[in-house]
Amino acid sequence: MKSYLIGFFIGIFFFIFLFIHTSNFYKNTSSIFFVNSNYNTYLFEDGESILPTKYKYVNLEDIPEELIYMLLWSEDRDFYEHYGVNIKALFRATLINIKNRSFSQGGSTLSQQLAKTLYLTNEKTIMRKVMDMMLAFFLERSYTKDEILEAYMNSVYLGNDISGFGAASERYFKKDLNDLDYNEMSMLVGIINGPELYNPYKYPDRAKNQASILLNSIHGNELIKFDKSNIEKMVNDIQIYKLDYKEDYLDFIYQVKKEEEALNLKGGGYKIKTTFNRDLYDSFTLNASESSIVINNKTGSVESFWGGEYSIFISNKQIGSVIKPFYYALALDKGYTFDTILPDEPMDFGGWRPNNYDKNFRGEISLEDAIVKSINIPSIYLATHIEKSPTDSIEKIKNFLESDIGLKGMYPEDLTLALGTVETNPFELIKAFTIFPNYGLIPKIYTISEIYDRKGNLIYKKYPEIDKKIDEISIKTYSSMNNLLRQVIERGSAKRINIEGIDLHGKTGTPELSTWFSGYTGNKSIVVRVDGVDLLSSTSAVPVAGNIVKNFIYSGYNLKVPKYMNAYDDEQKLDFFEDPITFVSKGMDVIEYLKFSKLKYSTDDLNEKLKEANSQLEYIYPDVVNRINEWKNINLVDFMKDPYSFIQNGYNLRNYLENISITDEIKKKLLNISDEIKYLYPDQASLIIEFISEKGL
Repeated sequence: MKSYLIGFFIGIFFFIFLFIHTSNFYKNTSSIFFVNSNYNTYLFEDGESILPTKYKYVNLEDIPEELIYMLLWSEDRDFYEHYGVNIKALFRATLINIKNRSFSQGGSTLSQQLAKTLYLTNEKTIMRKVMDMMLAFFLERSYTKDEILEAYMNSVYLGNDISGFGAASERYFKKDLNDLDYNEMSMLVGIINGPELYNPYKYPDRAKNQASILLNSIHGNELIKFDKSNIEKMVNDIQIYKLDYKEDYLDFIYQVKKEEEALNLKGGGYKIKTTFNRDLYDSFTLNASESSIVINNKTGSVESFWGGEYSIFISNKQIGSVIKPFYYALALDKGYTFDTILPDEPMDFGGWRPNNYDKNFRGEISLEDAIVKSINIPSIYLATHIEKSPTDSIEKIKNFLESDIGLKGMYPEDLTLALGTVETNPFELIKAFTIFPNYGLIPKIYTISEIYDRKGNLIYKKYPEIDKKIDEISIKTYSSMNNLLRQVIERGSAKRINIEGIDLHGKTGTPELSTWFSGYTGNKSIVVRVDGVDLLSSTSAVPVAGNIVKNFIYSGYNLKVPKYMNAYDDEQKLDFFEDPITFVSKGMDVIEYLKFSKLKYSTDDLNEKLKEANSQLEYIYPDVVNRINEWKNINLVDFMKDPYSFIQNGYNLRNYLENISITDEIKKKLLNISDEIKYLYPDQASLIIEFISEKGL
């Protein structure tokens, strides 16, 4: 009796200890709808998947009843009757395991399987089994049966790094769940018992046999009716689609994931729409030594890159003559002109004796021809005469590039800077070159355009933002530089890339270990780098760029580089709000203009300006008015209606809150919004709480 009591109290003590331990463990777990951050779906800009999907959330009401029935029949027939643990099934499994001296039978309910998937490991130990039973008990008291079933069907592992029936259906059969046949449904359910053992890619016969076993066991049910004699043919006719994707696409994903981290994106299960243009990328293939990047220089979106993440975003090399447009712009702004005569003769700079690429000296040459034909000696002379002394001049150029423009790289401390011995990468260079087509504006570069949560709600939309504005250079100078860089294409070192119908501008560069081309149209920019020795940009980088630029015609509209009226009358820029009719009549793009204007004006000011502009345009250009109104509906948003768009448009939330009347209903909505946006925009969420606290609301 004494031993019995001791055993009884030890058992009670152990149960209490286990209950408290599991309770504390459960309190620190995530929701059953939490998704691993690896399980995001990435899309090209056209909505097609970059990689085969590994996760796709499906609401329970959108899952076929037949599939649900098959799952419950196979895995947990008493699911809606038990409280997390099925004692009968557990007892039966225990007897079989004792008889076979193994852990082959689990007797787990769906709730236990879900607990194991989300919170535990796959190790087969008594302690893990006890834990999943206890956790199932807590799950059943925190969630409804339907919620547990929905979470299970979206998280169960189905092989090949796939979670959930939605993703498995697309991967294995290229079908939506609602389009599956009974035989395909049964195969998916059959995989659960051994995702590796019944892997459809490695062991298709085993997977089909599992489907056959399930169909035979389920025959005769009122919900699922089929000819039993036809099961073998049904199963054998299952078509399994192999995994098919380009490994090169992984470079896109790696870059997008960096942006995810910057956005503070928590968890997984998101559908992330990128800016990458699949048609542009797939239109040709670069060699191992070649790399390139294309962006929309108005919005900042990356349209494509080739050559790998390392070569585009990390690997720094000297840029050569591609540096020249930056200090030529400084010189023109100082008063030099196209006709300024520069010396082209042997020079000695403290023992440094630079040469021209053709080893010839012309005596003298105009500033215009010096850059168009990429002649080194007159360019070095110009670079050393921007300020009072060569040292001050080189320091001026370096500060302009490094501080004003923000070109990251390794800079020399001597005159060789004039020949482009600064080392940087294609990504940094393409950002810097946007000052020319944008007349001093550098947009923020991005690769994620939209993010949807697991239920399809839009939670993030990227709008163009200005990263830097270079006020030091005049409109007149930018216009002049665009003129010169167009001549480089028409008659200079990049004339091989002069393609009819594309208003391309650019500059070549040929340092020792690579060649470069950096160019732009009115809305696209491109940088190409070809690594190697004894190369010329005109025969290496330029042809590669030409192949890419040809595809600009087929990859979206192409704008001409803006030309401004009276460009030589400083700051005489054509402005839409000042003269909307002339602006439109000159073929200028109103929407591109508005994308940047919204960063200068408040929502109310923009509404008023657009109202006035529309009143002048409505009878002459009604189509333009329609486009403007469509743009307004998307971009001029109210924080309460669309907080994500409001924040991403760069509007001032503090000013917004100060100018609205906050009722109890508004306060409640603001608190809900704060809770909703706290993961992506913790600073804005905190601002709402601080504001409510400050006002004593």
